[in-house]
Amino acid sequence: MGERKFCYKCMEKYDNELHICPHCGYDETTPANPAYITPGTLLHDRYLVGILLEYNGEGAAYAGYDVSTGCKVLLREYMPINLCTRVKGKATISVNYNDLAKYKAFMAEYTELNKSLARLRNDSNINPVLDMFAENNTTYTVFEHIDGVKMLDFLKENAGELNWEQVSKLFPPLFTTIGRLHNAGIIHRAISPDTVYITTKGELRLSSFCISAVRTANAGLEYELFKGYAAPEQYSANSSSRQGSWTDVYGVCALIYRALTGCMPDDSVDRTKHDDLHEPCLLNPQIPQHVSRVIMDGMNLSGRDRIQTITELVTRLFEQPAPVRHTGTIPVPAQTPEEQPLNYGVNAAPPEYNIRQRPVQKPVYPMPPQQPVRNYAPPRNDSQDDYRYEKVNTVDRIKIPVIIAILLLAILLIIAVVIFNILGVGGGDESSDILNSNNTVTDNVVSGTTDPTATTLPEDIEMPDLERRFFELTKEKYQDRFILDPEYEYNDEYDTDMIFEQEIEAGTMISKGTVVKVKVSKGKESAIIPDYADCTVSEYKNRLEKAGISDFNYQFIASKNSYGKPNSIIELQVEGQTITPGTFFSNKEGKKLTVYYVPEDGGIQTTAPIQNTQPVTTETTAAATTAPVVTDPPVTEPPVTAPPVTNPPVTDPPPTIPVVTDVPSNNPDYGQW
Repeated sequence: MGERKFCYKCMEKYDNELHICPHCGYDETTPANPAYITPGTLLHDRYLVGILLEYNGEGAAYAGYDVSTGCKVLLREYMPINLCTRVKGKATISVNYNDLAKYKAFMAEYTELNKSLARLRNDSNINPVLDMFAENNTTYTVFEHIDGVKMLDFLKENAGELNWEQVSKLFPPLFTTIGRLHNAGIIHRAISPDTVYITTKGELRLSSFCISAVRTANAGLEYELFKGYAAPEQYSANSSSRQGSWTDVYGVCALIYRALTGCMPDDSVDRTKHDDLHEPCLLNPQIPQHVSRVIMDGMNLSGRDRIQTITELVTRLFEQPAPVRHTGTIPVPAQTPEEQPLNYGVNAAPPEYNIRQRPVQKPVYPMPPQQPVRNYAPPRNDSQDDYRYEKVNTVDRIKIPVIIAILLLAILLIIAVVIFNILGVGGGDESSDILNSNNTVTDNVVSGTTDPTATTLPEDIEMPDLERRFFELTKEKYQDRFILDPEYEYNDEYDTDMIFEQEIEAGTMISKGTVVKVKVSKGKESAIIPDYADCTVSEYKNRLEKAGISDFNYQFIASKNSYGKPNSIIELQVEGQTITPGTFFSNKEGKKLTVYYVPEDGGIQTTAPIQNTQPVTTETTAAATTAPVVTDPPVTEPPVTAPPVTNPPVTDPPPTIPVVTDVPSNNPDYGQW
């Protein structure tokens, strides 16, 4: 037998003379995507990279092989495609010059997420993290290879659905794992049949963890949401659409809905416009009524009205429905075995899941049973009442009213102090001394107003340095400490959504709830429109952002009258006037740059505006280790005359990914891991 080589798909060895893997049928001559790592690359002198399995706005996943242990692995590479590019012919990543802060901030979040997952590696229902390392100006995470199939494929092999008995035995360990994740501060945001695997041992395993910006629309990266399973709050990055454990509750209930009915639930965005989602029991009468109702409550469109935690969800799914309450004198007959609810009742929790048990409500009878008479009690006659009352002494009678009176007096004193403080009543020195000695709410107020709801004793908080941090993520991070009041201005020195001035200086002690005014950059005041030659739609978006033209100052529209290479740019307009690259463009004037492109169908009579998927909400935090930085200086494109639009189709070579590898020598952030 001759030399053997690896199949880059299944990572099994086969004869060197063959070109098609006998194990999985993979053809080694299949071309690889040049934007990602070439199969056969060795990372960290240990991990052999296979084919690209999947990718999203956060990065890419590859088949892998650990040559030191001889085991298959899954390699995950941090590579936000809208913030960086691949150096041609190498595994090294080059970061866009203007996106360095975002790149580092998201990488820090990526690193912390996977560190948290590594602490839970002993949980058999999570794909465990085996290793993390820095290389090629990015971070890699090594996961255990999953020996199993996706839940979606498993359902297809089982007539498309499962019965409640199967679900009630299969899912509880997964519920326990999700509860542990929530306790560790990890929200998955993508629980679906595509991210839940079933192993050869019959266990469910959760995978595909990503940072929050990938699971939320318009949060700074190209987002990936699973239709039918994403909660409505994931379709908006507004602070009013808060996410939490209830977000995963929606995904879990949608997954159970799919498993029990065989039907994918309607997308939450469509439901917000017209909600006609059918209850599971209407699609499958075998589903218990109370289970069907709980699933619908877990898929409530309102996050506030939805079931809030996994513990609450499991308790309601597996508890017995409360018996009917009777007020008459007729005793309630015992239920027959056919009338008994599910086996998983309050005293029989599902296997491997520990939940707080709730007492079962008992029927109400008109009279409790007669208590036996003690030997020391006087004899009772038929005219006596059925209840005996315990005598209460005088102290017990007045104790509760006195406590209530004291509490009311304390409340009135607090209200009086607050009113004095607000109205400024009593300008004398004596009144001022009283306020200063009794009302500590105003002791730490610095330059600004405080939240009117913060009437409790304040906590001393040191004001952090907010300069060069992204506003949206900073506001969410410190929302429990103080309130940020933004004022947006154009600024040539700061990225869009970046804070460049704060009213209260860093290091100042403030009280909880203080309103802090900050100035936030809307981007550059003006820019030079870059050239679009040989650019696809996504590539030209990157050029516009690098040039300083914000996403709310441009729009992409598919041309209905032009033909050519799909996704190629054909014309630029401002307020209906055709312009050429190299033209001066003012963001401050509020005009829109319209970019016309050839649609995928090559120019069919349709016009469909493309929604911009790259907002500007990130947080500038220090990277977990040393920041991998390869930056490129901004390039000023020379004026170019726009080429005339031609009707016949044009055959062009595939677009190449622009790679800028020159690094300014005076860049203080440049360095190695």
